Amino acid sequence: MKIGIVTFNSAYNYGCVLQAWSLQRFLEKEGHEAEIINFRLPAIDNAYRLFRKRKRFSNRLLNRGYNGLRKVKFCLTQRDKITKAKKFESFIDHVMNTTTPYTSMAMLEEENVAANYDVLVTGSDQVWNSTITKGVQPAYFLAFDHTGKKKLSYASSIGKTELTNAEKDFMAYFLQDYQSISVREQSAKELLQPLVKQPVTVVLDPTLLLTRDDFDQIKKSSKYKKPYIFVHVIGKDARLEKIVQQVSEQTGLPVVHNRGMKKYSNELGRFSDAGPEEFIGLIEGAALVITNSFHATVFSIVYERNFITIPHKLYPERMENLLMEAGLENHLIDDVEKLPERVEELQPDYAEVKARLNQRQEECREYLRRKLAE
Repeated sequence: MKIGIVTFNSAYNYGCVLQAWSLQRFLEKEGHEAEIINFRLPAIDNAYRLFRKRKRFSNRLLNRGYNGLRKVKFCLTQRDKITKAKKFESFIDHVMNTTTPYTSMAMLEEENVAANYDVLVTGSDQVWNSTITKGVQPAYFLAFDHTGKKKLSYASSIGKTELTNAEKDFMAYFLQDYQSISVREQSAKELLQPLVKQPVTVVLDPTLLLTRDDFDQIKKSSKYKKPYIFVHVIGKDARLEKIVQQVSEQTGLPVVHNRGMKKYSNELGRFSDAGPEEFIGLIEGAALVITNSFHATVFSIVYERNFITIPHKLYPERMENLLMEAGLENHLIDDVEKLPERVEELQPDYAEVKARLNQRQEECREYLRRKLAE
């Protein structure tokens, strides 16, 4: 069966590309020909654009010279960002199985992209979050198909707890064509179920459909040979900074981090230029992971690391759900005062964790197998 997947796949975000690759990889392991329809929504790509021109002068030639100098300065001072972007684009083009890029619904329709597939799948990530996509986007609801292909979603997310009436009407209209609907969070189920006739099912993130062996195939091992704390921060989080400093002092472990200009008192290195494959290897090589990232938490579990997760301030649900299912709620720490006296006390019993997660993982694998076969 040939399957076309529409998801976020072009952001320079580790979780974004790894969840997309994971869904593709699982479907390939099941014997399908899976391809990511490379829908590069400008709202997403622009958020990760490295260099933006500015209009400082009314004269066109002056502006061209001004922006030329700015670009030279950017290339000299932001080499890590440029290197990271190249690694992500290489991953998208060569590790993931992606089509040629499409930047609009009109392009998808004009090229009759849907005709290339037996089944269309809306993948995971916040593809149904109108804030991120700058308005609800029909392409993420597979509206470019006009031939009645089988459509389903796997672990799609809305990323918020309320919808406008216009959003409700939009989703109800386009989701009526789906044979099955699954989402990543309970809150998304509660928002969608009143809008559709199909049952809405909560499933695990695509990265949890796979095993460590799958990720070992793309992983690049850490270059650091001594024990370290791996710190992955999304945005700014003062809670995390305090926890990192305290744990580093308590354990004597140095820090490897992605905080750009931030400097820790006991710093071993930074990974601000790392690609997705290196990201996995850095987690595997860590003695301890401290993060506010859901996917860094996932890979800490996959590679059986000790870890601390700082919950998202507004939407901690998926972190909380995963850690509750794994019996690891005590790893969700939002204040330095809640740290144990010795961080070693947090070391999980991974035999017990895997036993708890395996059943849920197999339920989600079987759900997807069944829906594709129906």
